[in-house]
Amino acid sequence: MKNIAAKLVKVMEECRAIPKNGTNSFHHYKYTTSADVMEKINTALVKQNLISIVIPELINSIEVLTAKGTTEHLVTVKTDITLIDSESGEELHLCGLGSGQDGGDKAVMKAQTAAIKYAYMLSFAISS
Repeated sequence: MKNIAAKLVKVMEECRAIPKNGTNSFHHYKYTTSADVMEKINTALVKQNLISIVIPELINSIEVLTAKGTTEHLVTVKTDITLIDSESGEELHLCGLGSGQDGGDKAVMKAQTAAIKYAYMLSFAISS
């Protein structure tokens, strides 16, 4: 694991912090977008010749009643992320969990987005 570990240190160095460019106008707060995390991580991984493979797994899907009386889907997803050093073949496995709720067909995508974003942010100690 010596080769991949040295490369991951460089990824962590490059991805120390990602600004909060997103704004939730309803709840009035700023957040780090998934797109910003993915762009920063992908750029840093590619520089180190590291491959990232994400495999999502549906953990739970239920219907919930909202305060307005409508039914929405609440989904929990687990993502298994494998980082592979393309030069040495060494691998590291990361895991992330995320939940998403939506009245249409976007609950799974919201859950996957959260799971991937926070798996990377926590694993690489990224501050926002």
